[in-house]
Amino acid sequence: MTAPELVHRIEAAGGVLTLRGDRIRYELPEDAAAMVEVLRQLRTEVVRVLRERERQEAPQATRWSPVDGSQVCEESVPDLYAVALEKTTQSSPPPMPKGVRLLRWAPQLPPVAIESWTIVNDVPKFIQTTLCQLQAAMAGTNWLAGNWTVRELVERLEQVGVKVSVEGTR
Repeated sequence: MTAPELVHRIEAAGGVLTLRGDRIRYELPEDAAAMVEVLRQLRTEVVRVLRERERQEAPQATRWSPVDGSQVCEESVPDLYAVALEKTTQSSPPPMPKGVRLLRWAPQLPPVAIESWTIVNDVPKFIQTTLCQLQAAMAGTNWLAGNWTVRELVERLEQVGVKVSVEGTR
């Protein structure tokens, strides 16, 4: 018996097969209990059959153009994670604010967990924004720095792979 035949027989008898990770969950009527042993023997093939079925049944997301509202072909939609990853790997150090000296430039690959509630996907943009906030904090305009302290901003930069030293803060 093949895996597709077994799946068909189990379902024809009123049984249900589902996947939870790599495990097969089954509900079988009492008269189909003998199929459990065959299911164990064909486990790998049955998992493959059930995964293929899930892929075929998965709803396809419809994407719409932000420009004119028309439906967009899936192939023409960029993978935003891949774009952010490429942007990070090709980034170079931005100009440092006055009084900040770059000690190390090694941006982490996204997504980067900054704190337990912060994830950074666009690392170069985060670095640039944080450097602007650092400049504002050093000038004493904390409201422009998002109310972050100089120390907190330096630590946030370190978490994404940019180490700086700060000289002469107010």
